[in-house]
Amino acid sequence: MADFLDAPAMDPPPGEVQNLDNPPNHNDAVIAVYTVSIAIATIFVVLRLYAKFVLLKVPRIEDYLLIPTFGVYIAHCVFWLQMTHTTGHFVHMWDFRVGGLAPFYRNGFYGTILYEAVMLAIKPLILLEWIHIFSSAGPRNLFTWTCYAVAAVNVLMYIISILIDSVSCTPRAYWWDQTIPGGHCIDTKDLPTVTGTLNAVIDLFILLLPQGIIWRLHLPTNKRIGVSIVFLVGAISVISAIARTAISFLYAGSSDVTYNFSLAGIFCLIEMTAAIIVFASPTIPKPMVHLAKQTNSGLSRLLRSTRGGGTFASRGSGDRSKTNVYENIDENGNSMSLRKLRSNKSRKSLATQKSIESVV
Repeated sequence: MADFLDAPAMDPPPGEVQNLDNPPNHNDAVIAVYTVSIAIATIFVVLRLYAKFVLLKVPRIEDYLLIPTFGVYIAHCVFWLQMTHTTGHFVHMWDFRVGGLAPFYRNGFYGTILYEAVMLAIKPLILLEWIHIFSSAGPRNLFTWTCYAVAAVNVLMYIISILIDSVSCTPRAYWWDQTIPGGHCIDTKDLPTVTGTLNAVIDLFILLLPQGIIWRLHLPTNKRIGVSIVFLVGAISVISAIARTAISFLYAGSSDVTYNFSLAGIFCLIEMTAAIIVFASPTIPKPMVHLAKQTNSGLSRLLRSTRGGGTFASRGSGDRSKTNVYENIDENGNSMSLRKLRSNKSRKSLATQKSIESVV
């Protein structure tokens, strides 16, 4: 048995030199990519939670759900980074020993399940955010129901995917250790291709859904461009999903499974991180502006104190006129303030516009 575990996992293709003792890998690159991604995701999550729980004090259900979702994201990163302590990332299958496959795939199995769990949760959270931003002023409409439908399809798809991955092998450990006697797995090699394709379509829907509303609003062109850029961060997620799907096609027809598995994992990480950024981005400007004002105010007080004190009194403009307030004089000479009435459609449009303007 020991000789079998020390044997190469496969023979090298023609022209390749096998290296079982010290196979080349890209562990350092994987660690660097994961470190940067975790840092970026953490910054966006902290700013989002600070804005909702501390600054605005109006957290919604999606803000509470973000916390465990981010925890699952970190758990995925831990499992994927632990793979660097096995034979390593981006190591060709012919440079693996049979005994080195089990610890590599075990971490990969749990990392994959956790990736699916993150994508199951984060996309409905994004769509709920879209609903609050673009449909908060009025009743449920086509946009709202489209968001709900896309979220439902996403949740159903990932639940099915998680269940298939979890029960596809008997015993479950046979998924990562195929030296277990009597174990067997159903054929799931096409599952990543199917889920990857549906995943890319859902990402594309999420990316394009708000664009029509943004460009129909009465905003200055620079603001419309700025808002679109914020929401188009999702393009990174779409590109990653498409790349992962392309890798799935290669994965299905290639015997170099370990190398392709590591490559797919990088795109999964980028997709998850981009999704977290997309969810948090609409709220980021408010805490950033608030923190900038606080910093500026603190520096101003420090400068005044070093110059011997003194305060500056701000004066109002004295102009109390309001564009939508009018004066009416009744027959007894008494004045009454009248406010211009807006239609329900106008109020909805203004409320949506204000929600979007707060993004930039």
